[in-house]
Amino acid sequence: MGGLGTLKVAVIADEDTVTGFKLAGVKEATVAKEGEEFEDALYELSDEVGIVITTEPIAQENREAIERFRERGEVFPIIVEIPDKQGSTQTQLQDMVKKAVGVEIDLEDI
Repeated sequence: MGGLGTLKVAVIADEDTVTGFKLAGVKEATVAKEGEEFEDALYELSDEVGIVITTEPIAQENREAIERFRERGEVFPIIVEIPDKQGSTQTQLQDMVKKAVGVEIDLEDI
């Protein structure tokens, strides 16, 4: 990756998510339906991309590809997982709460 000027955002996700981000002005947006498509899209990103947004379900399906990508040891791009239109998974929410407050909270009881 070149200098740390302005970094771009890219999206590799399902069709609905990609459409939403394109409407918001994200130019690098790829629909990934299968594992190989996701990994290929990840490695084809331009050098100016600093953040890659994907949905939680796609990230779960492609966890090994994401780990291989991160093992390269480069800081950028950062891969950010967001909920899809079905919403966030409760397990990930519990993990975030545990990291934030240092205590495991059973969210089913709330």
